[in-house]
Amino acid sequence: MKYLLLLALATVVHADDRPRLRPLNDQSTNARTGPEVGARIPDFEAVDLNGKRQTFATLTGPKGLLLVFARSADWCPYCKTQLADLNRQVEGFRKQGINVVSLTYDSTDILKAFAARLGINYPMLSDPESKVIRAFDILNTNVDKATPRFGIPFPGTYIINAKGIITAKYFDDDYRERSSAASILTREFGVAGVQKNTVENNQLKLTYYASDAALAPGHRTALVLEIEFKPKMHVYAPGVKNYLPIDWQMDASKAWAVFPALYPPSKTLHLPVIKETVPVYDRSIRIVRDLAVGLDPEVAPQLNADRILTVQGSFRYQACDDKECYLPKTLPLQWSFKVGQLDTQRVPEALQKKAP
Repeated sequence: MKYLLLLALATVVHADDRPRLRPLNDQSTNARTGPEVGARIPDFEAVDLNGKRQTFATLTGPKGLLLVFARSADWCPYCKTQLADLNRQVEGFRKQGINVVSLTYDSTDILKAFAARLGINYPMLSDPESKVIRAFDILNTNVDKATPRFGIPFPGTYIINAKGIITAKYFDDDYRERSSAASILTREFGVAGVQKNTVENNQLKLTYYASDAALAPGHRTALVLEIEFKPKMHVYAPGVKNYLPIDWQMDASKAWAVFPALYPPSKTLHLPVIKETVPVYDRSIRIVRDLAVGLDPEVAPQLNADRILTVQGSFRYQACDDKECYLPKTLPLQWSFKVGQLDTQRVPEALQKKAP
C-alpha cells in the first residue's frame, strides 16, 4: 500500500490552555520569586516550633531539601490546606532523599497549635522578623506595614540539592493556587500517580493517571500520559509540517484550568519512501500537564453529591509504520477527583499575630 499522507491541521490556541485564576493585587504587583534555578541559596537560620535552631545543614536530606514558604499557618486557608497536603507526602519525598520543611512568619506558638491539630510530622520554621524571607528576597512589600500581615512572603516552593543549589522552584501568580505535593513528586522525580487507566491496541499502549486522587480548591495536580509504541510504529511530534501531530485536548470548564502539555524531545526520522525527514516519537514517551481546580463558587456546580469532580479529555494521533499511515484515532480520557474544602480554623485569639 502506498504511503498515505495527511495534511496537518492549522495551529489553534485553545481556550483551555489559558490559566483561569487571575493574579490578585497583593500578589501581582512587584511579585518576586527569589533566587533562580541554578543559584545557591542564601545562608539562613531559623527556629523550629520547638525553639530549636535550624540551618540548611541541619535540615537537608541526603539529596536535598524541599523548602516551602507559606504566608501563614493561622489566617491563610490556602496555606494551611497546602501545609496539610504536604504532610501527606513527606515519606514520598524522603524516599527520594529529600527532607521537607516549611517556613512562615508565624510565632512558634502558632506553629505548635497548627502542628498539633493537623499532626504535622515535618519541621515548621518560625521567621517572625522575616529575616529568612528577606534573605530569599521574597518579602511581600505590597502588604501595608501597619497590618498584622506585613512580613509574609510571596508563597513558593524551592527544591534544593544537598550542595545548596536550587534545582527547581514553584511559584504561582495567584496566591490561591498551589501545586500539590504529589504533583511535584510526579513532575520532578517521576513518581507514579493514582487512578491508572490503560488503553491498548495494535499501534500503542496508553496509560494515563493523575498525581492526586483528592484536591483542594485552587490546587494543581499533574496529569500524565505514558505511551508505549508497538514495533515499527511511530507518531508525529508537535510542530511537524504537513502531517497530523499528536494532540492532547482537555474539555474546557469554569471548574478547572488546564495548562499546556510538556512534550518530550522528539527524534528525527528519515522516511525513504517519500524522501522526507520529520520529528516523531517511536519509543516510550511521557507527557505531563497541570490541571488546577477552581475555587468553591466555580467548582461547586460541577461536583456530585460526594464532591467528586469528573474531568474529561482526549488523545488524538495518527500512527504510521515503515510502509503506511493508518487512519487517525481519538482515545477518550477521564479523571475523577475528590474535592475537599479549605482549612479555615484559626488558632486561639490570644496567639494570633497583632498589628505592629
